[in-house]
Amino acid sequence: MKGRVRLQKKNWRPYAYYGSLVLFLLLFTWGFFEVVDALQENEVAVFDSKIIQEVQSWINEGRTGRVVFLTGFGSVKFFTAATVLISLFLVVRRRYGWALFFVLVNGLGGAFNSFLKGLFKRQRPDVLPLIEQGGYSFPSGHSMGSFIFYGALSFMLFRLLKGKWKKTIAALLAGCMILLVGVSRIYLGVHYPSDVLAGFSIGAAWLFFWIMLFHFSEYRINRRLSRL
Repeated sequence: MKGRVRLQKKNWRPYAYYGSLVLFLLLFTWGFFEVVDALQENEVAVFDSKIIQEVQSWINEGRTGRVVFLTGFGSVKFFTAATVLISLFLVVRRRYGWALFFVLVNGLGGAFNSFLKGLFKRQRPDVLPLIEQGGYSFPSGHSMGSFIFYGALSFMLFRLLKGKWKKTIAALLAGCMILLVGVSRIYLGVHYPSDVLAGFSIGAAWLFFWIMLFHFSEYRINRRLSRL
């Protein structure tokens, strides 16, 4: 009887996991469109102004240098180089599926961000910019890219590493990097807070979509192998 109860609980775990993925995908997609709706209705001005005022009150010469260095970990150059290196490492370790996942989620994520920027064409803020940054503002590419890159890396490590502490540390570090890169864009005056919030939301939705796709592909491959 106890064995049957344990089996039933174990069988429910995949449903709970995949249900959570769908829920997060829908939640973050809804969050992105809520920001878009608020932007189109000009309802983000007060929110943006208050957050910018607070974050830029932290500005000092020594801190700015560190923030400029930090924001580089959310740049296209960094993501491109890191994605190539990590993918090559995975290929060497014969983790071909993971390598393909990591390349696609990041590479196509960057293209998707460019599409969204061209779609909304929001100009960058002109309130005390500390660095020069071209292109459109919405959604923040650094914020979206950080959520995708560090989120995907955390997902991989969570699946591949052994030990709860290692997995927990990987997830916490990824979360900190995502948050710090987003705040750095506001500090440097190159993004509105609503840009960052939208970048996080759509980046998370994109990540969860690709995680679901990865699991589906994994399931199909394992099913075919079991038939051989």
